[in-house]
Amino acid sequence: MKPALQKSKQFYIGISLVLLIFLLLVAIGKYTNAQTMSAVAKEPLAYTPMPQKENGVNYAGKTLNTLHHSAYLANTLNDRNEPLTKPIFITFDDGPNNDTPKILDTLRDYNVKATFFLLKNQIDRYPDIAKRIVAEGHSVGCHGVSHDIHQMYGQDGAALNEMTTCLKALKDVTGVDSKLIRVPFGSVPYLKEPHRTQLTSRYQLWDWNIDSEDWALRSAPKIIQSIEPHIEHVNASEQTPVILFHDKPFTAQSLPTILTYLHSNHYQSMTINNTMKPLQFPFHT
Repeated sequence: MKPALQKSKQFYIGISLVLLIFLLLVAIGKYTNAQTMSAVAKEPLAYTPMPQKENGVNYAGKTLNTLHHSAYLANTLNDRNEPLTKPIFITFDDGPNNDTPKILDTLRDYNVKATFFLLKNQIDRYPDIAKRIVAEGHSVGCHGVSHDIHQMYGQDGAALNEMTTCLKALKDVTGVDSKLIRVPFGSVPYLKEPHRTQLTSRYQLWDWNIDSEDWALRSAPKIIQSIEPHIEHVNASEQTPVILFHDKPFTAQSLPTILTYLHSNHYQSMTINNTMKPLQFPFHT
């Protein structure tokens, strides 16, 4: 082969290699970018609670009105007349339903008392389960009637009317004259004035500082993995944990492990009553 032809061939081979490397780098860059965009696109799916359902002790970057341990220790004893040192409130929304008996069975097996915020239509549908909740020593309050954002918060007086109606049904069925309420989706951001004052002037409005996210995670292992660090975080902040659960099958499945964890870490369950100062999300007019 002539030297000039050989050099020309080497030149074109070199150009081809450079072009190939360039194309490979472009392809890798596009793939990496696609993966990054895919991850960003998927991220909200793992964190899609309603705005008011935040984990931990912060809501929208603001500190919650907290329940400090000292608020109840002076006159609160356990069933062995020992003062509570690590109190915790376990609460359930949306019942009673077919999953509530399984939850009650587990609570009974672990000698744990909880607070149930019940829906009026569910009380009407499952009166015997509502009675069982009370008979087994748990506290009860109301969660409303419609559980609909637009209906509950869209009309003047609707929130008050729903809670009054629900609490009357609760008393008629169980005999309990409760003042405890929890509005659907939490008291912020939907519960505006004057509806908030209408409710809080008559009833004890409770939110939470730990969201189990059982409504979103829909898996017992995921619920367990999510909730334990938040319990420790709230306790380390010298606040009383108030856990939000729902009467759901995967919640019932997660309870034995969660209650075992609480027992091994010396938490002592309490029920909410009409005389306690409620924990509420911060509200600004």
